Amino acid sequence: MYSFNTTESCSFDSHLHKCYEIIHIIHGQMMYTVEGNEYSLSDGDIIMTTHGELHSFSFPKKCEYQREFIHVYPGFLERTPGTAAVLESREPGKYNHIPADKAEKYGLDKIFEDIHANCVKPTEETDIIVLANIMLLAARVHRMLNEDAPKYPEVTSSAKANFIYRYIDIHYMEDISVDSIATAMTMSPTSAQRLFKKETGMSIKVYLMLRRVTAAKNLIMEGQNATDIFTECGFRDYSTFYRAFIKYVGMTPSEFKHMYDGRK
Repeated sequence: MYSFNTTESCSFDSHLHKCYEIIHIIHGQMMYTVEGNEYSLSDGDIIMTTHGELHSFSFPKKCEYQREFIHVYPGFLERTPGTAAVLESREPGKYNHIPADKAEKYGLDKIFEDIHANCVKPTEETDIIVLANIMLLAARVHRMLNEDAPKYPEVTSSAKANFIYRYIDIHYMEDISVDSIATAMTMSPTSAQRLFKKETGMSIKVYLMLRRVTAAKNLIMEGQNATDIFTECGFRDYSTFYRAFIKYVGMTPSEFKHMYDGRK
């Protein structure tokens, strides 16, 4: 799926997609966080995420946000498994950001231009042309990462904070808590909380809840009922899940499902 949008700036909470997402920032300044690493984006930059990377974004000031993005669903790449392998080649949260000068150097901006030109006036050949461009884009990104990997500052530089991220991502569906996570790190709960808060700006409990609620959102978007999936997302009972969903999504599970079905 290709889309070109212009909107006013707005924050978007942590979430996952069921696809690979590649965004080309045409205009606007924003902060984009992927798996605890924060990137400062501006005109011409590209940001990439896979369907397994938790990400969010916000804007330091109100601005017009103009971007084009590609959503590539895994099933679309079954005939070109090599492309999927390239898109999955990064470690989670690493090298998501391609600065504008690198995008221009490797012709990534030109690939977006070609995709846009073909999608504005689609023809019978558009799907084939877009697929070819996505394969070319993946190949150019792979070449760039091998030759000229972009450097960026990481907000989460602590190995212990990253361990907490990884531990929650693997075990969020289990009956874990701040105490059990701290035990796995051989730290006291207070020390673990203080470390994670300092490095990420959020508490361990908040990130754990976000991870669980995000998993539930994805399952609901896949057509499953909220009453059937809350336990596999790590919630002990439906009432706790229901309250957490409203708190972090801003609506009930049924309202979210209705909204998603309407957009689809």
